Amino acid sequence: MPDLEPIKKIILFGAGRSATYLIDYLLKHSVEENWKIILADTNVNAAKIKLNNHPNGEAVPCDIHDTEIRGQLIKSANFVISMLPAYLHMLVAKDCILYGVDMATASYLSDELMALEDEIKEKGLVFASELGLDPGLDHMSAMKIFDEIKRNNGTITSFESYTGGLVAPESDDNPWHYKISWNPRNVVLAGQCTSQFLQHGEVKYIPYNRLFKEAKNIDVNGHGQYSMYVNRDSIKYIELYGLEGIETMIRGTFRGNNYCEAWSVLVDLGLTDNTTKLSLSGNFQYLTLIHGFLKGSGNDFKSRIELTIGRLISQATFDQIEWLGLFGGNLCTLENPTPAEFLEYVIVNKWVLSPTDRDLIVMEHKIKYTIEEKEYCLSSTLYREGTDETHTAMSELVGLPLAIYTRHRMKGKFQKPGCILPLTEDIYRPILDELEEMGIKFIETINE
Repeated sequence: MPDLEPIKKIILFGAGRSATYLIDYLLKHSVEENWKIILADTNVNAAKIKLNNHPNGEAVPCDIHDTEIRGQLIKSANFVISMLPAYLHMLVAKDCILYGVDMATASYLSDELMALEDEIKEKGLVFASELGLDPGLDHMSAMKIFDEIKRNNGTITSFESYTGGLVAPESDDNPWHYKISWNPRNVVLAGQCTSQFLQHGEVKYIPYNRLFKEAKNIDVNGHGQYSMYVNRDSIKYIELYGLEGIETMIRGTFRGNNYCEAWSVLVDLGLTDNTTKLSLSGNFQYLTLIHGFLKGSGNDFKSRIELTIGRLISQATFDQIEWLGLFGGNLCTLENPTPAEFLEYVIVNKWVLSPTDRDLIVMEHKIKYTIEEKEYCLSSTLYREGTDETHTAMSELVGLPLAIYTRHRMKGKFQKPGCILPLTEDIYRPILDELEEMGIKFIETINE
């Protein structure tokens, strides 16, 4: 009787809201692939719930800063996935290099990780990044189109790409048209660096204080209009995508209509600052903090906001801000929070998905290109609603590309050592094909 293949261990650090579909997929394939799935999380009970008593799953408590526990887990693994906040990936990455274990993440490839690429290559390891939704599916779906255009001797002149994690129309019941389906800290801190992009051959810059004021309304093919603010750095993707000579390159983020104008007021008030600890002890009223940020006195908060930020705001914008409960007696339990931490506390409690709520992912690429001097405009649109507060479209579209990559890598594919992104056909094709089999498909239209 032949020996059985040894069980292979996949360690997943972080079993939070974006990991649901990733975990489900890995467990589903664990029997045929002979995998053991280890969820390492500070909240071991939540991790156990996601495993649903699967025989090939195990939840272990893990403080990622505990060097000994982290090292033991990684040393025992055949493959490591990090779904931790991006700033914690390096703790995992350094141990993966030390113990010779491949790693994958849905986050942006950081300069810190790239600085270790020589060590990664020397160990013959493959560290994959940007395997989620944005970044991830945006790259894969765009590169598929670019490669097809280039195979037909086309020249790409303009690329605009926008993605948003939103709320499905039937669950859209607040004036912000938004609910939290991913890391709320990232929502609060979005856009805090100067954004740069290429428009009609000219590099343009938008600093943080203007970013949300200058949001534009974008018509999404067949799905109405959304507000868009520009991402931090669109310029670097010109080289990554092989689009040297392109005239326009813009990547941005969708929000619901009227979101950006109201958010710009919170920015101008200083409520997104994450550098200063405020002298406020736990169980203070929201209004206590707000009084401290507003000029003037009294309860005419619209006028006080306008006095503070130096411009008029519409009644609708004020209503959005008032709806957050900032001018009432709600209590914040945080001790000496930064303004951003306070605002995160507020939105987590107000922009919450109810058990039956459905989130929404909208992604659209707009590509202009020429073939034999004839101009074309291609739109590629992904519109995907979630099922409920746990099985969100965000979790699905962040987790599944990473999960599919993991399965292929565990079977010996994608062997080129170093830090890799899903920009080549050998990586993006099997991921997109399997997603399409699951009904996750981009709809393309071409106009001449």
